Amino acid sequence: MTTATLQHLSQDARGEANGRPIGWQDVALALAAVIPELFYFGSAITPGTPGDQLLLMALLALGEVVALLLRRLRPVAVFAAVWVISTLSGALSLAGSLDYVPCFGLMIALYTVAAQCRRALAVTALALTFVPLGLGLGYSIVTRPSSVAVAVLVANLAFYIPVTLVVWGFALISRSAEEAAERHRQEIAESRRRVTQERLRIARELHDIVANAVAVMVMRAETAKVTAFEDPARGEAFGQIENLGRSTMAELRHMLRLLRTSETPVEEGYTHGLGDLDRLLADIREAGVLISLETRGTPLRIDDSVSQTAYRLVQEAATNITKHAGPGTSAVVRITWDQALLIEVVDDGAGRPPDGKRELSTGHGLLGLRERVALYGGLLSAAPYGPGFRVAAALPVSTAASPALAGGARTGVSGRRRRDG
Repeated sequence: MTTATLQHLSQDARGEANGRPIGWQDVALALAAVIPELFYFGSAITPGTPGDQLLLMALLALGEVVALLLRRLRPVAVFAAVWVISTLSGALSLAGSLDYVPCFGLMIALYTVAAQCRRALAVTALALTFVPLGLGLGYSIVTRPSSVAVAVLVANLAFYIPVTLVVWGFALISRSAEEAAERHRQEIAESRRRVTQERLRIARELHDIVANAVAVMVMRAETAKVTAFEDPARGEAFGQIENLGRSTMAELRHMLRLLRTSETPVEEGYTHGLGDLDRLLADIREAGVLISLETRGTPLRIDDSVSQTAYRLVQEAATNITKHAGPGTSAVVRITWDQALLIEVVDDGAGRPPDGKRELSTGHGLLGLRERVALYGGLLSAAPYGPGFRVAAALPVSTAASPALAGGARTGVSGRRRRDG
Protein backbone atom coordinates (compact mmCIF):
# COMPACT_ATOMS: atom_id res chain seq x y z
CA MET A 1 0.00 0.00 0.00
CA THR A 2 1.99 2.99 -1.30
CA THR A 3 1.44 6.63 -0.40
CA ALA A 4 0.08 7.29 -3.90
CA THR A 5 -2.50 4.54 -3.40
CA LEU A 6 -3.60 6.03 -0.08
CA GLN A 7 -3.89 9.50 -1.65
CA HIS A 8 -6.01 8.04 -4.45
CA LEU A 9 -8.25 6.41 -1.88
CA SER A 10 -8.61 9.65 0.08
CA GLN A 11 -9.78 11.46 -3.06
CA ASP A 12 -12.12 8.64 -4.02
CA ALA A 13 -13.61 7.38 -0.76
CA ARG A 14 -16.67 9.62 -0.97
CA GLY A 15 -17.65 8.90 -4.54
CA GLU A 16 -21.27 8.28 -3.59
CA ALA A 17 -21.59 11.73 -2.02
CA ASN A 18 -20.07 13.28 -5.13
CA GLY A 19 -22.42 11.28 -7.37
CA ARG A 20 -19.59 9.84 -9.49
CA PRO A 21 -20.44 6.43 -11.01
CA ILE A 22 -18.08 3.46 -11.11
CA GLY A 23 -15.27 4.26 -13.53
CA TRP A 24 -12.04 2.88 -14.87
CA GLN A 25 -10.20 4.17 -11.78
CA ASP A 26 -12.26 1.81 -9.62
CA VAL A 27 -11.51 -1.13 -11.91
CA ALA A 28 -7.81 -0.28 -11.99
CA LEU A 29 -7.61 0.00 -8.19
CA ALA A 30 -9.42 -3.31 -7.64
CA LEU A 31 -7.18 -5.14 -10.11
CA ALA A 32 -4.07 -3.47 -8.71
CA ALA A 33 -4.95 -4.89 -5.29
CA VAL A 34 -6.15 -8.39 -6.24
CA ILE A 35 -3.72 -9.42 -8.99
CA PRO A 36 -0.58 -9.01 -6.81
CA GLU A 37 -2.34 -11.01 -4.09
CA LEU A 38 -2.59 -14.02 -6.42
CA PHE A 39 1.16 -14.03 -6.88
CA TYR A 40 2.47 -12.62 -3.59
CA PHE A 41 -0.04 -14.17 -1.15
CA GLY A 42 -1.03 -17.15 -3.32
CA SER A 43 0.37 -19.88 -5.55
CA ALA A 44 -1.22 -18.91 -8.85
CA ILE A 45 2.06 -19.34 -10.74
CA THR A 46 3.63 -21.95 -8.49
CA PRO A 47 4.39 -25.12 -10.49
CA GLY A 48 2.36 -28.12 -9.44
CA THR A 49 -0.59 -26.18 -7.99
CA PRO A 50 -3.72 -28.32 -8.43
CA GLY A 51 -6.27 -27.13 -10.92
CA ASP A 52 -9.13 -27.06 -8.41
CA GLN A 53 -7.07 -24.72 -6.18
CA LEU A 54 -6.35 -22.45 -9.14
CA LEU A 55 -10.05 -22.32 -9.95
CA LEU A 56 -10.98 -21.59 -6.34
CA MET A 57 -8.36 -18.82 -6.10
CA ALA A 58 -9.68 -17.30 -9.34
CA LEU A 59 -13.26 -17.33 -8.07
CA LEU A 60 -12.28 -15.80 -4.73
CA ALA A 61 -10.20 -13.12 -6.47
CA LEU A 62 -13.04 -12.35 -8.90
CA GLY A 63 -15.47 -11.99 -6.01
CA GLU A 64 -13.07 -9.60 -4.33
CA VAL A 65 -12.73 -7.50 -7.49
CA VAL A 66 -16.50 -7.24 -7.93
CA ALA A 67 -16.95 -6.27 -4.29
CA LEU A 68 -14.27 -3.59 -4.41
CA LEU A 69 -15.93 -1.96 -7.41
CA LEU A 70 -18.89 -1.15 -5.16
CA ARG A 71 -16.90 -0.01 -2.11
CA ARG A 72 -17.87 3.68 -2.42
CA LEU A 73 -21.57 2.87 -2.74
CA ARG A 74 -21.82 0.23 0.01
CA PRO A 75 -18.69 0.45 2.17
CA VAL A 76 -19.94 -1.73 5.03
CA ALA A 77 -21.37 -4.44 2.78
CA VAL A 78 -18.19 -4.49 0.68
CA PHE A 79 -16.01 -4.75 3.77
CA ALA A 80 -18.15 -7.67 4.96
CA ALA A 81 -17.83 -9.43 1.59
CA VAL A 82 -14.07 -8.90 1.37
CA TRP A 83 -13.68 -9.94 5.02
CA VAL A 84 -15.55 -13.20 4.36
CA ILE A 85 -13.38 -13.91 1.28
CA SER A 86 -10.17 -13.18 3.20
CA THR A 87 -11.27 -15.19 6.24
CA LEU A 88 -12.40 -18.14 4.12
CA SER A 89 -9.14 -18.08 2.15
CA GLY A 90 -7.08 -17.98 5.34
CA ALA A 91 -9.05 -20.79 6.98
CA LEU A 92 -8.80 -23.04 3.89
CA SER A 93 -5.09 -22.30 3.60
CA LEU A 94 -4.52 -23.03 7.30
CA ALA A 95 -6.39 -26.31 6.81
CA GLY A 96 -4.13 -27.23 3.89
CA SER A 97 -6.82 -27.01 1.18
CA LEU A 98 -5.55 -23.78 -0.39
CA ASP A 99 -2.50 -21.59 -0.71
CA TYR A 100 -4.05 -18.09 -0.78
CA VAL A 101 -4.13 -15.48 2.03
CA PRO A 102 -5.18 -12.14 0.44
CA CYS A 103 -4.46 -8.88 2.24
CA PHE A 104 -4.48 -5.82 -0.06
CA GLY A 105 -8.19 -5.93 -0.89
CA LEU A 106 -9.00 -6.11 2.80
CA MET A 107 -6.88 -3.00 3.41
CA ILE A 108 -8.81 -1.06 0.74
CA ALA A 109 -12.15 -2.15 2.22
CA LEU A 110 -10.96 -1.18 5.71
CA TYR A 111 -9.85 2.23 4.46
CA THR A 112 -13.22 2.92 2.84
CA VAL A 113 -15.19 2.04 5.98
CA ALA A 114 -12.93 4.16 8.20
CA ALA A 115 -13.11 7.11 5.78
CA GLN A 116 -16.86 7.04 5.20
CA CYS A 117 -18.57 5.53 8.23
CA ARG A 118 -18.99 6.41 11.89
CA ARG A 119 -16.12 6.01 14.31
CA ALA A 120 -17.74 2.96 15.96
CA LEU A 121 -17.93 1.13 12.62
CA ALA A 122 -14.34 2.14 11.83
CA VAL A 123 -13.11 0.66 15.12
CA THR A 124 -15.17 -2.49 14.60
CA ALA A 125 -13.77 -2.93 11.09
CA LEU A 126 -10.23 -2.52 12.44
CA ALA A 127 -10.79 -5.23 15.05
CA LEU A 128 -12.36 -7.62 12.53
CA THR A 129 -9.47 -7.09 10.11
CA PHE A 130 -7.09 -8.87 12.45
CA VAL A 131 -9.13 -12.11 12.17
CA PRO A 132 -8.17 -12.96 8.54
CA LEU A 133 -4.74 -11.44 9.12
CA GLY A 134 -4.29 -13.76 12.09
CA LEU A 135 -5.24 -16.75 9.93
CA GLY A 136 -2.72 -15.65 7.33
CA LEU A 137 -0.09 -15.25 10.03
CA GLY A 138 -0.80 -18.75 11.34
CA TYR A 139 -0.60 -20.18 7.82
CA SER A 140 2.78 -18.55 7.21
CA ILE A 141 4.14 -20.12 10.43
CA VAL A 142 2.84 -23.67 9.97
CA THR A 143 4.16 -23.85 6.40
CA ARG A 144 7.69 -22.92 7.49
CA PRO A 145 10.24 -25.02 9.35
CA SER A 146 10.05 -24.74 13.11
CA SER A 147 13.60 -23.39 13.18
CA VAL A 148 12.48 -20.17 11.51
CA ALA A 149 9.04 -19.94 13.11
CA VAL A 150 10.03 -17.07 15.39
CA ALA A 151 11.66 -15.13 12.57
CA VAL A 152 8.59 -15.65 10.35
CA LEU A 153 6.30 -14.52 13.17
CA VAL A 154 8.29 -11.34 13.78
CA ALA A 155 8.55 -10.58 10.06
CA ASN A 156 4.82 -10.99 9.48
CA LEU A 157 3.88 -8.99 12.55
CA ALA A 158 6.22 -6.24 11.39
CA PHE A 159 4.35 -6.23 8.07
CA TYR A 160 0.69 -6.75 8.96
CA ILE A 161 0.36 -4.52 12.04
CA PRO A 162 2.05 -1.34 10.70
CA VAL A 163 0.33 -1.59 7.31
CA THR A 164 -3.09 -2.08 8.88
CA LEU A 165 -2.68 0.75 11.38
CA VAL A 166 -1.28 3.13 8.75
CA VAL A 167 -4.20 2.45 6.39
CA TRP A 168 -6.77 2.87 9.17
CA GLY A 169 -5.09 5.98 10.59
CA PHE A 170 -4.70 7.58 7.19
CA ALA A 171 -8.43 7.03 6.56
CA LEU A 172 -9.31 8.78 9.83
CA ILE A 173 -7.00 11.68 9.00
CA SER A 174 -8.55 11.93 5.54
CA ARG A 175 -12.03 11.91 7.07
CA SER A 176 -11.10 14.63 9.57
CA ALA A 177 -9.58 16.74 6.81
CA GLU A 178 -12.70 16.35 4.68
CA GLU A 179 -14.95 17.29 7.59
CA ALA A 180 -12.78 20.32 8.35
CA ALA A 181 -12.92 21.34 4.68
CA GLU A 182 -16.71 20.99 4.70
CA ARG A 183 -16.96 23.12 7.84
CA HIS A 184 -14.72 25.69 6.16
CA ARG A 185 -16.94 25.71 3.08
CA GLN A 186 -20.00 26.21 5.27
CA GLU A 187 -18.31 29.03 7.16
CA ILE A 188 -17.39 30.72 3.88
CA ALA A 189 -20.96 30.34 2.64
CA GLU A 190 -22.29 31.77 5.91
CA SER A 191 -19.82 34.67 5.73
CA ARG A 192 -20.89 35.44 2.17
CA ARG A 193 -24.54 35.31 3.22
CA ARG A 194 -23.88 37.74 6.06
CA VAL A 195 -21.94 40.06 3.78
CA THR A 196 -24.82 40.01 1.31
CA GLN A 197 -27.31 40.80 4.06
CA GLU A 198 -25.11 43.61 5.32
CA ARG A 199 -24.79 45.06 1.83
CA LEU A 200 -28.57 44.97 1.41
CA ARG A 201 -29.02 46.67 4.78
CA ILE A 202 -26.48 49.34 3.88
CA ALA A 203 -28.21 49.89 0.54
CA ARG A 204 -31.53 50.39 2.32
CA GLU A 205 -30.02 52.80 4.81
CA LEU A 206 -28.28 54.84 2.13
CA HIS A 207 -31.49 55.03 0.15
CA ASP A 208 -33.61 56.01 3.13
CA ILE A 209 -31.16 58.58 4.48
CA VAL A 210 -29.75 60.14 1.32
CA ALA A 211 -31.92 59.45 -1.71
CA ASN A 212 -35.22 60.44 -0.12
CA ALA A 213 -33.83 63.56 1.50
CA VAL A 214 -32.10 64.68 -1.68
CA ALA A 215 -35.33 64.17 -3.62
CA VAL A 216 -37.20 66.40 -1.17
CA MET A 217 -34.45 69.02 -1.38
CA VAL A 218 -34.65 69.04 -5.16
CA MET A 219 -38.43 69.46 -5.07
CA ARG A 220 -38.12 72.33 -2.63
CA ALA A 221 -35.48 73.96 -4.77
CA GLU A 222 -37.71 73.72 -7.84
CA THR A 223 -40.63 75.19 -5.89
CA ALA A 224 -38.46 78.01 -4.59
CA LYS A 225 -37.14 78.69 -8.09
CA VAL A 226 -40.66 79.07 -9.51
CA THR A 227 -41.81 81.38 -6.72
CA ALA A 228 -38.55 83.28 -6.39
CA PHE A 229 -39.98 86.50 -7.83
CA GLU A 230 -43.45 86.16 -6.33
CA ASP A 231 -42.90 85.07 -2.75
CA PRO A 232 -40.87 87.36 -0.51
CA ALA A 233 -40.40 84.42 1.88
CA ARG A 234 -38.26 82.53 -0.65
CA GLY A 235 -35.24 82.95 1.60
CA GLU A 236 -36.99 80.80 4.20
CA ALA A 237 -37.47 78.00 1.63
CA PHE A 238 -33.78 78.02 0.77
CA GLY A 239 -32.98 77.95 4.48
CA GLN A 240 -35.14 74.88 4.91
CA ILE A 241 -33.30 73.20 2.04
CA GLU A 242 -30.01 74.00 3.73
CA ASN A 243 -31.17 72.61 7.09
CA LEU A 244 -32.42 69.41 5.48
CA GLY A 245 -29.11 68.98 3.66
CA ARG A 246 -27.16 69.48 6.87
CA SER A 247 -29.36 66.98 8.73
CA THR A 248 -28.95 64.43 5.97
CA MET A 249 -25.18 64.78 5.94
CA ALA A 250 -25.07 64.39 9.72
CA GLU A 251 -26.97 61.10 9.45
CA LEU A 252 -24.74 59.96 6.62
CA ARG A 253 -21.56 60.73 8.57
CA HIS A 254 -22.89 58.87 11.58
CA MET A 255 -23.75 55.80 9.52
CA LEU A 256 -20.35 55.82 7.81
CA ARG A 257 -18.66 55.87 11.22
CA LEU A 258 -20.68 52.81 12.17
CA LEU A 259 -19.72 51.05 8.95
CA ARG A 260 -16.05 51.62 9.72
CA THR A 261 -16.51 50.08 13.21
CA SER A 262 -16.86 46.36 12.61
CA GLU A 263 -17.95 45.65 16.19
CA THR A 264 -21.06 47.85 15.91
CA PRO A 265 -23.99 46.66 13.78
CA VAL A 266 -25.41 49.28 11.45
CA GLU A 267 -28.87 49.11 12.98
CA GLU A 268 -27.54 50.03 16.44
CA GLY A 269 -26.77 53.56 15.29
CA TYR A 270 -29.02 56.64 15.14
CA THR A 271 -32.48 55.62 13.95
CA HIS A 272 -35.89 57.20 13.45
CA GLY A 273 -39.18 55.84 14.71
CA LEU A 274 -42.90 56.57 14.77
CA GLY A 275 -42.27 59.48 17.12
CA ASP A 276 -40.48 61.32 14.31
CA LEU A 277 -43.37 61.23 11.83
CA ASP A 278 -44.50 64.80 12.58
CA ARG A 279 -41.14 66.22 11.56
CA LEU A 280 -41.00 64.00 8.49
CA LEU A 281 -44.46 65.05 7.31
CA ALA A 282 -43.60 68.71 7.96
CA ASP A 283 -40.71 68.39 5.50
CA ILE A 284 -43.04 66.77 2.96
CA ARG A 285 -45.53 69.64 3.35
CA GLU A 286 -42.75 72.13 2.67
CA ALA A 287 -42.29 70.37 -0.69
CA GLY A 288 -45.89 71.28 -1.58
CA VAL A 289 -47.73 68.06 -0.68
CA LEU A 290 -50.83 68.43 1.50
CA ILE A 291 -50.31 65.44 3.77
CA SER A 292 -51.98 64.70 7.10
CA LEU A 293 -51.60 62.09 9.83
CA GLU A 294 -54.44 60.06 11.35
CA THR A 295 -53.92 57.74 14.31
CA ARG A 296 -56.47 55.17 15.45
CA GLY A 297 -56.45 52.84 18.43
CA THR A 298 -54.24 52.80 21.50
CA PRO A 299 -50.50 52.88 20.77
CA LEU A 300 -48.69 49.75 21.96
CA ARG A 301 -45.11 49.18 22.97
CA ILE A 302 -43.17 47.75 20.02
CA ASP A 303 -39.58 46.94 19.25
CA ASP A 304 -37.43 49.85 18.12
CA SER A 305 -36.62 47.97 14.91
CA VAL A 306 -40.33 47.65 14.05
CA SER A 307 -40.86 51.34 14.82
CA GLN A 308 -37.96 52.21 12.54
CA THR A 309 -39.41 50.02 9.77
CA ALA A 310 -42.76 51.81 10.11
CA TYR A 311 -41.03 55.18 9.88
CA ARG A 312 -39.05 54.15 6.78
CA LEU A 313 -42.23 52.90 5.15
CA VAL A 314 -44.02 56.23 5.65
CA GLN A 315 -40.88 58.07 4.56
CA GLU A 316 -40.58 56.11 1.33
CA ALA A 317 -44.28 56.38 0.49
CA ALA A 318 -44.44 60.10 1.25
CA THR A 319 -41.24 60.86 -0.65
CA ASN A 320 -42.56 58.94 -3.65
CA ILE A 321 -45.61 61.21 -3.61
CA THR A 322 -43.36 64.27 -3.93
CA LYS A 323 -41.35 62.64 -6.74
CA HIS A 324 -44.18 61.09 -8.76
CA ALA A 325 -47.36 63.04 -7.97
CA GLY A 326 -45.71 66.37 -7.22
CA PRO A 327 -46.78 69.55 -5.38
CA GLY A 328 -50.50 70.04 -4.93
CA THR A 329 -51.17 66.41 -4.13
CA SER A 330 -53.37 65.59 -1.16
CA ALA A 331 -52.37 62.58 0.91
CA VAL A 332 -53.08 60.96 4.23
CA VAL A 333 -51.05 58.69 6.52
CA ARG A 334 -53.18 56.39 8.65
CA ILE A 335 -51.68 54.56 11.63
CA THR A 336 -53.98 51.94 13.17
CA TRP A 337 -53.09 50.07 16.34
CA ASP A 338 -54.79 46.68 16.43
CA GLN A 339 -53.55 43.10 16.66
CA ALA A 340 -50.96 44.35 14.18
CA LEU A 341 -49.57 47.78 13.41
CA LEU A 342 -51.45 48.86 10.25
CA ILE A 343 -49.93 51.62 8.13
CA GLU A 344 -51.54 53.16 5.07
CA VAL A 345 -50.33 56.03 2.88
CA VAL A 346 -52.79 57.15 0.19
CA ASP A 347 -52.66 60.08 -2.23
CA ASP A 348 -55.14 61.45 -4.78
CA GLY A 349 -52.61 61.85 -7.62
CA ALA A 350 -53.89 65.40 -8.28
CA GLY A 351 -50.55 67.20 -8.09
CA ARG A 352 -48.13 68.56 -10.66
CA PRO A 353 -45.63 65.78 -11.46
CA PRO A 354 -42.11 67.16 -11.89
CA ASP A 355 -40.51 66.90 -15.33
CA GLY A 356 -37.41 65.10 -14.09
CA LYS A 357 -39.05 62.62 -11.71
CA ARG A 358 -37.23 59.68 -13.30
CA GLU A 359 -33.90 61.27 -12.37
CA LEU A 360 -35.03 61.48 -8.74
CA SER A 361 -35.76 57.76 -8.48
CA THR A 362 -33.17 55.11 -7.62
CA GLY A 363 -35.53 52.24 -8.49
CA HIS A 364 -34.85 50.49 -5.17
CA GLY A 365 -37.31 52.11 -2.78
CA LEU A 366 -40.10 49.55 -2.82
CA LEU A 367 -37.54 46.75 -2.99
CA GLY A 368 -36.01 48.01 0.24
CA LEU A 369 -39.46 48.25 1.83
CA ARG A 370 -40.27 44.68 0.86
CA GLU A 371 -37.04 43.50 2.45
CA ARG A 372 -37.66 45.48 5.63
CA VAL A 373 -41.24 44.29 6.06
CA ALA A 374 -40.39 40.68 5.19
CA LEU A 375 -37.63 40.73 7.79
CA TYR A 376 -40.28 40.95 10.52
CA GLY A 377 -42.88 38.68 8.96
CA GLY A 378 -45.13 41.54 7.88
CA LEU A 379 -47.35 42.15 4.85
CA LEU A 380 -46.83 44.86 2.23
CA SER A 381 -48.86 46.02 -0.74
CA ALA A 382 -48.24 48.91 -3.14
CA ALA A 383 -50.63 49.58 -6.01
CA PRO A 384 -52.61 52.29 -7.84
CA TYR A 385 -55.62 53.55 -5.90
CA GLY A 386 -58.02 55.34 -8.21
CA PRO A 387 -56.13 58.24 -9.76
CA GLY A 388 -53.58 58.08 -6.97
CA PHE A 389 -51.47 55.45 -5.24
CA ARG A 390 -51.68 53.43 -2.03
CA VAL A 391 -48.95 51.84 0.07
CA ALA A 392 -50.11 49.67 2.98
CA ALA A 393 -48.40 47.37 5.43
CA ALA A 394 -49.10 45.30 8.51
CA LEU A 395 -46.29 44.87 11.04
CA PRO A 396 -46.30 42.65 14.15
CA VAL A 397 -46.66 44.43 17.47
CA SER A 398 -45.44 41.49 19.58
CA THR A 399 -41.90 41.75 20.91
CA ALA A 400 -41.47 38.13 19.77
CA ALA A 401 -41.28 39.34 16.19
CA SER A 402 -37.84 38.62 14.81
CA PRO A 403 -36.03 37.90 11.54
CA ALA A 404 -36.84 34.21 12.09
CA LEU A 405 -40.35 35.02 10.89
CA ALA A 406 -39.11 36.09 7.50
CA GLY A 407 -40.05 32.79 5.95
CA GLY A 408 -43.73 33.57 6.43
CA ALA A 409 -43.63 37.03 4.89
CA ARG A 410 -45.66 37.89 1.82
CA THR A 411 -45.43 41.02 -0.28
CA GLY A 412 -47.25 42.22 -3.35
CA VAL A 413 -46.71 45.07 -5.80
CA SER A 414 -48.93 45.82 -8.73
CA GLY A 415 -47.26 46.19 -12.08
CA ARG A 416 -50.00 48.41 -13.61
CA ARG A 417 -48.62 51.67 -12.26
CA ARG A 418 -45.60 51.33 -10.08
CA ARG A 419 -43.91 53.99 -8.03
CA ASP A 420 -40.45 53.00 -6.85
CA GLY A 421 -38.09 55.43 -5.21
